[in-house]
Amino acid sequence: MFRTAARNQFFLIRFVKDVPVWEHFDGHALHPAEPPGSSRSLPILALVPDRLFFFYQPESDHHFGNFRQRTAAARLELEQLFPDRTPEYAPSIVHNTGGTHLLGCFSHPELAEFFQRHQAVLAQANAVTTASFLAWSAGHRRHQANWLWSNPEDGITAAMFDGRMTYFPGKATELSARRSAAENGAVARKKNTDAVKEWRLPELLQAAPEIGWSQLRLPLPAATTGASTTRRLVRWWVALMILGGLICGGQFLRLSTHQTQAEHWEQATNQRYAEVLAPPLGADPFGRLLFRHSQLQRPIQSGPDILAILGLLSTSAPPEFHVENFSLGPNSGIIRARLASYEQLESLLNALEGHDRLRFNLEQATSTDDAILATLRVSY
Repeated sequence: MFRTAARNQFFLIRFVKDVPVWEHFDGHALHPAEPPGSSRSLPILALVPDRLFFFYQPESDHHFGNFRQRTAAARLELEQLFPDRTPEYAPSIVHNTGGTHLLGCFSHPELAEFFQRHQAVLAQANAVTTASFLAWSAGHRRHQANWLWSNPEDGITAAMFDGRMTYFPGKATELSARRSAAENGAVARKKNTDAVKEWRLPELLQAAPEIGWSQLRLPLPAATTGASTTRRLVRWWVALMILGGLICGGQFLRLSTHQTQAEHWEQATNQRYAEVLAPPLGADPFGRLLFRHSQLQRPIQSGPDILAILGLLSTSAPPEFHVENFSLGPNSGIIRARLASYEQLESLLNALEGHDRLRFNLEQATSTDDAILATLRVSY
């Protein structure tokens, strides 16, 4: 039997016709009680109606493997068996002490409204559970393979036959059918079936402290009252302000770093301009640098080579050839000369043809009494 020491005493909250009823459990029996004050010394257990939860034992509960693997397999099995469950009513996985057995836990749509109505009361409890889940946990703790719990308040029956959980609205005919099926299966497997333990509430309450308050807690909806909604919005606002401050601070640091780098690069660029261009640099030193570069890219042009021109004329002209004057420009020059005849002029022009750098053209030729005056243009 369970121990009933003083530490097994606690307050119990039950809901009779949706009205919270406070009781004191002394380790043996229940006694009416008033809600404890803020300086309470005993823990509080809240038993919500069984109809607000539905429990299903997955096949993976009987498989081998570590706890994480069996939990993942159970969740996958429940999602396949109940595919139309919306996210807010998706199955949860609950387990007994030590994680040796698993149950799929579904909340009823009425649970959220029930929780809102009794939130102030439920918030005081160390654990919120149902009597059927307490029976399942107590059965595994006492190694009771066959047990039965009928909730007289909402007509829900939970039973364990040959180690398998069954959960249904309490009807005598259905209970008899399920019990007979379990017994026949045990006979077919040639296995002895222990007597069915019919739980009473005081026996379940004796097991609660040893199971542990944290182990008895069932998943409840989040609070959505006006005050909690406001607190949640304030928390979100504070979180967003902190996040925005961190983002702005990070951007300011990045901008400061980039501005320092830009100033360093600008000083280095001006130093390079000063090394190439004569001061002052002006408003557009880069434009001046491009202009200088274009000048340096032009082909080098040399001025006229006077000696080369005179030497070529000297070697090509007849003996009577005499240069009277010449003038040279940047690209061409004019030579005025005297010859004895047109034959000598023609012979001179023929001799000057085909030169690589210098090109001679006759611009004018006039005759006098004793000579021919010719004007030649030389291009270079």
